[in-house]
Amino acid sequence: MRLLLPKPETDWSRWRDGLAGLDIDLHLVDPWRLTTLEETPAQRSLWLELDQFSGVICVSRRAAEALTDALDRYWPMPPVRLHWLCNGPATASVLAQAHLSAEFPVTANTAEAVLTLPSTREVAGQKWLVVKGEGGRSVFAQTLQSRGADVTEMTVYRRALNLDVIEQLSAQRDQADAMLVSSLTLAEGLLAHDADWRSWRGRWLFSSARLLAWAQAQGIDGEDTGGAALDVVARYLQANL
Repeated sequence: MRLLLPKPETDWSRWRDGLAGLDIDLHLVDPWRLTTLEETPAQRSLWLELDQFSGVICVSRRAAEALTDALDRYWPMPPVRLHWLCNGPATASVLAQAHLSAEFPVTANTAEAVLTLPSTREVAGQKWLVVKGEGGRSVFAQTLQSRGADVTEMTVYRRALNLDVIEQLSAQRDQADAMLVSSLTLAEGLLAHDADWRSWRGRWLFSSARLLAWAQAQGIDGEDTGGAALDVVARYLQANL
């Protein structure tokens, strides 16, 4: 099976290794253009007040890099008694380099799965910091606030689609049998850039029921891999090649 796999380039080797045992011709592309935002005085104050928070959630590897960079600048030793949360092992590995013990869900690398972790359940009266990119969902803030937490969101980078790569994906479409999609922004961008994706005969593999529901609303038939984590996707592909 020829599989289009849009992932940040920093994750390519991990995905190559994880899918190496399967009968898959893997075509990796990085569809993202990331820009680090200049730190504001308000953000500097938040970094200096990290010890006042009960927990910090990094929504991506890039967010974790911003956090660890700030710790290097402002904290000779990381503050203690905080929960350091993220969505999966790739982001956790960045936090581990700063000697932070990260909590993340094992079975699904989604915001919804992070919000089932024990440390996120009884948060009334606690302060939480969400380190994220510009735009995107606010599910962490909304859910934690609904549970009684005081939540601050910090935007540290801008993520946009690289239109040159989106064109490459369209050019490779007819030679591919399937594509894994784990981002609504990417899915919407593909359809907005090239309406022919709607009639593509390849297999759309979506990493969540939420994405699959979106696709079905667009008239696209797809499959739910049951999660975005590498091991989850690998098991799904092994069972459904």
